Amino acid sequence: MTPDRNNLWIIAVREITVRARERSFLISTALMIAVIVIGAIIWSALAGRDGADKIGMVDGAPPLAGAITQTGVSTGHRVVFVVVNDAATAQRQVDDGTLKAAVLAGPGRHYTILSKSGIDSALDGVLRGGISAYQLEASLSQHGVTLTDLPRATIVDRQLEPAKPDVGQRVGVAMIGAILLMMAVMTGGVMVAVGVVEEKSSRIVEILLSSVRPLQLLWGKILGIGAISLGQVVLLGATALIAGSATGLLTIPGTAATVFAAVIVWFVLGFLFFAALYAAIGAMVSRQEELNGASTPLTFLALGVLYSGIFGIQALDATWLQVLSWVPPFSAVLMPIRIATGDVGTLGVIGGLAVMIAGCAAVVWAGARIYTHSVLRTGSRTSWSEVGRMLARRS
Repeated sequence: MTPDRNNLWIIAVREITVRARERSFLISTALMIAVIVIGAIIWSALAGRDGADKIGMVDGAPPLAGAITQTGVSTGHRVVFVVVNDAATAQRQVDDGTLKAAVLAGPGRHYTILSKSGIDSALDGVLRGGISAYQLEASLSQHGVTLTDLPRATIVDRQLEPAKPDVGQRVGVAMIGAILLMMAVMTGGVMVAVGVVEEKSSRIVEILLSSVRPLQLLWGKILGIGAISLGQVVLLGATALIAGSATGLLTIPGTAATVFAAVIVWFVLGFLFFAALYAAIGAMVSRQEELNGASTPLTFLALGVLYSGIFGIQALDATWLQVLSWVPPFSAVLMPIRIATGDVGTLGVIGGLAVMIAGCAAVVWAGARIYTHSVLRTGSRTSWSEVGRMLARRS
């Protein structure tokens, strides 16, 4: 290993060791894992509750209950029947909420739907449709005709825009990745800036730069903190995938893992984009008190990236979303969402990656130049006009 790479490795390992031992980092990671697991269990329990409406049946033949149940299945509305001895018992159970409603079969073709204060239109349609289907079958049977004897219509399902299976789960995975990316940017990026300011204000950077080059120090810090942030994201993402699969919330774990792999690639590029800018901002200021104000534009940019993903889910076909998904750093969030929905092909993914890599290269170049020319400057804050001259200068 060359001396330059050795120095870079030493700095990166130091950052990993220091950050990984911080109690706040360990506690926050443990809490987020607990939230993910507990949240998946609660969500699964709520989603798995029996949503069937309990209906009482008085003096009704079993085929009537079967017809109503079948109507409910065909419309996606579950009903469960309970046999009730008489109308008085049905009225009492409907009144105390034990039953959602009751069906009272009278003489001939007379039926009564008993409820406390009315039922919703969906359940009313299921009960009426089931009763009508049962009565039709009963009437045909009296004339020696069954439903199977009647000619059946041929129905073809034709969709103008066929639904993509499980697209909601894939988009959910991509959106969780976007949130984790912004969390890493807000924490890891700030760690980079704070670390730069601490070394600068305490003059430790002057000692470090007597042994290593500025870019080695910069890259070691970014790679070390980036590795910690990436490790945290992978751990949380894996926890979410495992918890989702175990609780049944994720029915496509293989596809979800593929989407999450794409999220990781864009996470690395997105973090690199912001970390380089945070390092530059940290080098521009001389005191910790100045860091919050100086990093405000980056905070707004990170929030803008996150909100573009949140609002973009509601407008996946919008032109602005498709265009913005090619613009760094917004593509770090929007492109995984488009990959999850299948709206972008292989060439689009490769092109988006190329543009994002080019954007990262430009930002890293600018951030490294600002860092190199500002990290040893103490006593005053580097102005944006000076930054402009730094970037315009050839050497």
